[in-house]
Amino acid sequence: MAVFKDAEEVYTYIGGAFTTAVHDPQFIEATKGTGLVIRLIQTEPAAELVIDFEGQKVFTGDAADGVPSSVQLRMSSDNSNKFWQGKLNFTLAMAQRKVKLDGKRSVALKLLPLTGPIFEKYTESLKSAGRDDLLVS
Repeated sequence: MAVFKDAEEVYTYIGGAFTTAVHDPQFIEATKGTGLVIRLIQTEPAAELVIDFEGQKVFTGDAADGVPSSVQLRMSSDNSNKFWQGKLNFTLAMAQRKVKLDGKRSVALKLLPLTGPIFEKYTESLKSAGRDDLLVS
């Protein structure tokens, strides 16, 4: 059984963490001039998000259709939940084909050191919403 009941939950929690991140001065500075736009394609439930770091926007669902991206990440929503809490080793998940990365890999890999604050924001949002059922130990 999937951890999220529907795509709206994915947009609320994962999308919400990214909405906070794209306005964080650390991310604004780190992604300036990179053109970094990440498309997250998730399954079970199906959900699609586009995160435009330079434009400081997050598009979800139908609003993400047609928005160009420089990097695409594909994974199950369960693995996404684990990853954005810092509980899924990205390199190992790619080797095991649990995560697929397409596009400008060098740009995407530059973002990995910055994921710590996203992990924190995401985990905090789950706790504050009382969604302990989504927390991974």
